[in-house]
Amino acid sequence: MTEHVITGFEACSRTLRQTELRQALYDEAALLMERCLVNLHGSEHRARRNVEATVFRKNIFVEYERNILPHTLAETLQPFLEAGRGDLVDIGYRIMMNLTVDFTGIDRVKRTPEETAELLRLLKEFSLAPALGQSPPEDRPEKRARIEAAMAEFKTQFLGPSLARRRALRAQVEAGELAADALPRDVLMALVSGEADLGMTEREFLQEGIFFTMAGAHTTIHSLTHAVHEILRWIDAHPEDAARLRDDPFFIQQCVFESVRLHPSSPVSKRRTTCPMSLADGSEAEAGDVIVVDLRTANRETAIFGEDADRFNPHRTVAGSAFPHGISMGVGAHACLGRNLAIGVETKPGTDPADHQFGTVPLIVQALLKRGVRPDPDAPAQLDKGITRISWATYPILFEPSQALI
Repeated sequence: MTEHVITGFEACSRTLRQTELRQALYDEAALLMERCLVNLHGSEHRARRNVEATVFRKNIFVEYERNILPHTLAETLQPFLEAGRGDLVDIGYRIMMNLTVDFTGIDRVKRTPEETAELLRLLKEFSLAPALGQSPPEDRPEKRARIEAAMAEFKTQFLGPSLARRRALRAQVEAGELAADALPRDVLMALVSGEADLGMTEREFLQEGIFFTMAGAHTTIHSLTHAVHEILRWIDAHPEDAARLRDDPFFIQQCVFESVRLHPSSPVSKRRTTCPMSLADGSEAEAGDVIVVDLRTANRETAIFGEDADRFNPHRTVAGSAFPHGISMGVGAHACLGRNLAIGVETKPGTDPADHQFGTVPLIVQALLKRGVRPDPDAPAQLDKGITRISWATYPILFEPSQALI
């Protein structure tokens, strides 16, 4: 087996679209992710993605942005505002976990602080899985054991009851006792509705339920923390742009796009060849070779993103048809289903802010800035030393509403 590294932006983009390549980034995390959507290939992937795409629609995303997120934000932030401080990573987890479990279809029956704490604990254990390949080899057995234990707990406490409830609701619809439009609009309900065609096992339901809960929360925390960090540093160096944060309804989203470009949730994607083939950079690969798609390097290509491509600049002009956030959210069949929910859609000339979908991360950033968020000078943020990618382990913050930027 040979490993090929693709670094050019166009070559990386083409590689991610090649259907002869299958996912290989999460090989180390097979216990949690072997049969979840991101790892399926070909017709299996298309079938499940098509079922799940029924809930990844603009009207549902807009409902979350306008009616669910504001309530969740206010509820989650209140104790931290009263204390005047908190940790951005912890706050982000709490916000996104509540949003994500609802969207996934994981029922929170008790809705108590203790239940929330238990979900948070399990979520942080699951987050070890995608980064196993970036962890020191000697740490992996202990992390796998922790993940397996958390999966068993999650199945008993949350996934099992949620799945049983949705199967009961489906039976009611089939018996004519319940209207179909009364069913929950979440991923788990979509999968239960398509269960006969998909043929999913109980293990696959468990992996998929965990994957969506983890992906929606954990990767978003990564994007949120980096975005707040970059914006606060930019305003310190460019105070004149504080007015744009207040007056330009799209500027915060531009900042988030730029931060996502610089800080993809994973610095690389990996694919495995299913047959001998020519790669996008002109090299040849044999069946079973691993293709490393260097997202971080591709997103900093100066021909596409300018001479300062390795630095944060929310005023950036992007060449060609490239997204302002680069290929951090993927392209092709495995592009992130929840991209628009997380970071919104790109603006066009004449875009009306009243009808625009901004995404949950820009809206959370906006809410934090309105409440005067700033780094705690007495408790510097700490990077996660347990993985090779650049990610924040802790990010202590203060809330000073009288000093709010917007």
